[in-house]
Amino acid sequence: MSKNKRKQDNTMLLILLGILLVCFLMIGFLFYKYFYSGISTSKYGDTRLEGIENYKLSDTLSEDIASVYAETSSVNKTNVTVEGRVIYITIDFKESIKVDTARDLAIKSLDKIGEENLTYYEIQFILTYSGETENTNFPVFGSKNANSLKVVW
Repeated sequence: MSKNKRKQDNTMLLILLGILLVCFLMIGFLFYKYFYSGISTSKYGDTRLEGIENYKLSDTLSEDIASVYAETSSVNKTNVTVEGRVIYITIDFKESIKVDTARDLAIKSLDKIGEENLTYYEIQFILTYSGETENTNFPVFGSKNANSLKVVW
């Protein structure tokens, strides 16, 4: 092989390696952009929690809802968790109770959330039973959409 031919081959090889390197850099940048670009934003996105400052929940919401069931002997414990625009209300019953009665008891907690907040927050009910006798009717799940007045079980 002549010196000139070898120089052409080396030049062509360097050009191809440069193109390959640019392609790898572009692919790496696109992977980074696709997988990590939104990592610093809220887990709910930019618009999901828009206006939440206008719908303040009580700092004592959990205690307020627990007080609704303080006189009810069939309720063992309650737990209230707020995540974004969803309020999770878990009610544990220690006595065997009819499902309809449990549902009616659960709906009483909506009064403590406030009528205005019910139009903004989604409500999720989880009714459980931890009594000693067997009860196959539990767990019961319910949901109230912000756009609806009814709880769907």
